[in-house]
Amino acid sequence: MKERLYEILNEEKAHEIIPFLKELTTEERKNLVPTIKKLDREISKIVMTKNSYHTAGSADQHAIIDIASFVCMDQKHYGKNYWSLFRNKEQTGKILEWGCPDWFSDFINDSIDAEFTAFNYQDILGWAEKGYVQPRPELLGYHLSLQPYDLEKSPETLETHFWYLCEFPSKSLPFKREWLPLVQKLIAENKIERKRFLRECLLAANRNFNKNVTGWFMDVFNILKPTDDELIMFQDELMAGLASVQSKAVNTMLAHLKKIVPAPAFKIGEFSHFVPNLLSSEVKTVVAASLTVTEKIFQKKKTGTENLAIALSAAFVSKDESIQTKTAKIIQKYIPASENMKEALSHYADNILANVKPLLAEYIEDKQLELDAVKTEKLELISEESQVKEPASFEDLMFFLPQAIENPGTYYYDLALGGLVRFADDADAQSVKLFEPVFQKACKTIAKWEVHHFNVLLCNLIINYGLSLLERFPVQLKNLEKIYKKTREDEATREAYSTYHKKLEPIQDIFAGGVAMEPFKHIAVYVFDKIISADRVPLLSTVTHEPCWVSPEALVERLEVYQTENIIPDDLDMQLALQRCSLERTSEVLKLVDKKLQGEYKDLLLFFFNENAAPKGKFEHPSWWMTAGITRHPKKVFKEFKNFGYDDIPEEFLTGVYDWKTIDSKKNSYYPVELNISIPKYHLKKRAHPLFMEYFIAEQKNFSEIPSFMWSFPNALGNVFAKIIKECLFYSGIAEVYERNLVLNTAQALHQMKKPLDAMGYLFLGTIFLDGDKVIRGTAAEIWLEHVSHKVMDNVRLGEVIGIHEKLEWAPVKRFTDLVQHQMLNVSKDHNLALEELLTHILLQMETPVTNLKKILDIYHEVLALNQSEADKNLKEKLNNWKENSSLKKICNLLLKK
Repeated sequence: MKERLYEILNEEKAHEIIPFLKELTTEERKNLVPTIKKLDREISKIVMTKNSYHTAGSADQHAIIDIASFVCMDQKHYGKNYWSLFRNKEQTGKILEWGCPDWFSDFINDSIDAEFTAFNYQDILGWAEKGYVQPRPELLGYHLSLQPYDLEKSPETLETHFWYLCEFPSKSLPFKREWLPLVQKLIAENKIERKRFLRECLLAANRNFNKNVTGWFMDVFNILKPTDDELIMFQDELMAGLASVQSKAVNTMLAHLKKIVPAPAFKIGEFSHFVPNLLSSEVKTVVAASLTVTEKIFQKKKTGTENLAIALSAAFVSKDESIQTKTAKIIQKYIPASENMKEALSHYADNILANVKPLLAEYIEDKQLELDAVKTEKLELISEESQVKEPASFEDLMFFLPQAIENPGTYYYDLALGGLVRFADDADAQSVKLFEPVFQKACKTIAKWEVHHFNVLLCNLIINYGLSLLERFPVQLKNLEKIYKKTREDEATREAYSTYHKKLEPIQDIFAGGVAMEPFKHIAVYVFDKIISADRVPLLSTVTHEPCWVSPEALVERLEVYQTENIIPDDLDMQLALQRCSLERTSEVLKLVDKKLQGEYKDLLLFFFNENAAPKGKFEHPSWWMTAGITRHPKKVFKEFKNFGYDDIPEEFLTGVYDWKTIDSKKNSYYPVELNISIPKYHLKKRAHPLFMEYFIAEQKNFSEIPSFMWSFPNALGNVFAKIIKECLFYSGIAEVYERNLVLNTAQALHQMKKPLDAMGYLFLGTIFLDGDKVIRGTAAEIWLEHVSHKVMDNVRLGEVIGIHEKLEWAPVKRFTDLVQHQMLNVSKDHNLALEELLTHILLQMETPVTNLKKILDIYHEVLALNQSEADKNLKEKLNNWKENSSLKKICNLLLKK
């Protein structure tokens, strides 16, 4: 039986597969399934050629396996193959005639979840007629929506199935363009009942369809132009549609409800129930349309509007001045200042803008909102709360390593390396049993196509360590060999691809992910050598405090161990430790340095920890001294270092300060306004003592691990920010997921660090305030709030960055103004004062009026009112010029009066 299948496949006798399968019993077909699956894997293997690739099997061989799979397998094993077999409809029909599987009906009904199928609505009708399929309404509606033709071929199509289409349309595709004129024609010919279809269109608002399908039903409803009588008839459906999650549906309902407000049958009470949610919507068009309908009700109806009046107060949830002003005017004009109305508005009093309150003088007490001042806490980079918990034993390490694999990046990675140095040699016959799941996880992770660079190093290190343990504990770790062999086999299948880099070599031979990763690979090799030689002298660069800091005390204590053991530290490990060292309270550690260290260690740290000290002593390791100088004083040139040979490194890389400008690219309509940052080219130099930072600045490629490097240069982040800005933030309209993730990860890392910003930090923060991603903008606001609370935010510098961008309209102003209204306004007195300073310096950069400048000026006016301040005197001339613009005249005059 198996031999016959092999023969048919190898000789490509596709015409013989069906007769062969007909001869088999049910049991024989079932027994053939493992063979079919094995052959399928063999013919599906990818074969690489010089210019392309193809599968190992021919078209006939794939057809043979497709037929055999369908006939012999059950639904679970056959899977969701809605394409291959059904390409040949005639052949499929013949198979179904003599061997329709009992699962076929369920299989076809499940096809509504498929991305594509090779069968259609007419095929399903044919199968249903022959009894192969008992189609569910969902199946018929879904497939009919993809086929706007032959609707009158079967009487049940328009009588029944068309209404299934309304209830169960395609989930994955918007309606085809032919449907709209076809529906209009069928309604005109009375082949589709107009009123029933109009009702179905309205019901679509709450059927959880995707945005395109819901929008299609709303468009058809509008195009069919329902009469007022029809709208009154469907009033309940229109009201229900106000609860839709789709703003287009809600706006459609509001537009039609507005038409029937004058009708005596209009249900004011029911509409009132929906008003609070409508006015709380984040979609401004929904709020504005709701206010328009509400105002029209007050104009037309003199009674029965009490509940509607109370509900109207919910509009003050919005901090949009135009919304609040319109609401206040409706209240002022139509609603008496009753106790109930005053009570309703009192709940929103704190949210009503200072400029709107005068309109509501009869309804609310006009008292200044008293905000608390922020209790300033000193910003501490390292504290008892942020101290890391390191593995304390071999057993701890075994539980920690899987976490390190699951959380790629330098934090867990560094603690894992530190733990391996300390406890790798502690394995015994009992505890080593804990290592097998760790080894298995490392193998499973490294076997993937795309592996985080830090995971490549860590998993390789774990695997090579495991192979060394296998020699010591062959009985306890007997399964490691089998796991490793399987991983090697998986990797061997990928070696044919030129882009694949082997990951199961000795650690010194693997590709770690480019030039920037070389220092980490070097340290990983150093760690592996320490593991093999049972050298427990600690790494210098292992973090002591979250997220990336090495405490100065820990650095002194670790160097004392090296001094006692008479061991020279690894050059790159030493540099990384200096780069990560917290410099906020180093003066307190100078006595410890003087007491415990000698020679170059002592001289180096006395210079590094004393902000005003000059470098003194023997410069035996120039890379250490240079790293200390750059980290402590990035903008200072030390004459003592002039002979170190690093003068060929461009100044920007040493200082972390880059030239940048926002330019109007008039010739390039795709990128109309760009943020340009100048980063010099740099190639790694061959030198005896390369700097750790040289590997990062020499990296020419963009790579996803860039945010992780913030943990390696926490005192000097300029080079990291410059790379992210150049690659991901040159244009505000970038929408690619890869770039978005890089920027978000960088922003979140900056938020975790809680460190005062430098020049590039302000450029990065100011730019992401205008980013297209809402989460990124929200993170920027959180950074601002926290830095203002700690009194370490320079709002002048931040305002200049945002203003320089926006004077050329690098991004829509609305992104920034929405963020201010929802997250930054009225947090505290201090934050309002900081916001005033920020807005002032944004406006000072502006020249001619930009789109939505009025929105910034409105917020500025509100902040001045809250702070009881006046517009900055340097802005007066600009305001006088801008008031010539008709849309800005009113707000400019208001600001000039303050």
